[in-house]
Amino acid sequence: MISLLLDRSDGYALILMIIVFIFIFILPFCMFIIGLVQYKEHKKRSKIILIIATIYAIISIGICGGYNI
Repeated sequence: MISLLLDRSDGYALILMIIVFIFIFILPFCMFIIGLVQYKEHKKRSKIILIIATIYAIISIGICGGYNI
């Protein structure tokens, strides 16, 4: 399906796929790293960031809603 999408488009599909990949995988990972870095100085803030990153990753990957394939 991905190759079919990329063959018929003019390049916007690739940009869209990269943006979706960033929001699904890169953003929660960066939030998790930021939470770990801040853990020593700001424990409450870092715990909140870690919880938000975990919930964001679970929901965006699709584990929470199931795989409707």
